[in-house]
Amino acid sequence: MEEKKRTIVMFGDSLTDYFPMEKLKNIDAQFINSGVAGDTIAEMGARLAYDVFPYKPDIIIMQGGANDFLMSLYPGARVLAERLIRLARRIRQQLPDTKIYIESMYPAYTKRIGLMPSWAEGKSNEEIQKINTEIQRLCKEDNFEYVDVFDKLIGEDGQLSREYTVDGIHLQENAYDVVAAIIYHLMEG
Repeated sequence: MEEKKRTIVMFGDSLTDYFPMEKLKNIDAQFINSGVAGDTIAEMGARLAYDVFPYKPDIIIMQGGANDFLMSLYPGARVLAERLIRLARRIRQQLPDTKIYIESMYPAYTKRIGLMPSWAEGKSNEEIQKINTEIQRLCKEDNFEYVDVFDKLIGEDGQLSREYTVDGIHLQENAYDVVAAIIYHLMEG
């Protein structure tokens, strides 16, 4: 009898939504992209019942928080990280046998891009790192697998590498190569 392919749900906001799924074609699994551009963590939580639970995935790779961070009502590093981990706990409660990976927040390019302002202008990667420190701490406490994407995308100047982004937040094809390599590494482990 043929072994059932693993089901992997990628769950997040636009950074997941825009992920070019063909980059994962060499992983023997059924991938479902459940990213929705513009989603906050609360909005991600509102769609668990139809974008995550029905698939009964073996693995969830979760990314979120960028929109919460960019909002004028940014709640602070600890609150944002707690919201993300609370969401992961809800998933674990419903799907106790599913392995949940939680990605760090991605870095941003916070300077002007030529004449265009960056979406993240006025924000800082230091603050994103504070969020990541909280996410990592809470992952350890709750026994979730933390995945550091930030350090793989950050440039020597402390910014999201300029060649990886058009608008300061969203990733270009070459940046998704880096994220895909991280996912390949996770699936081998």
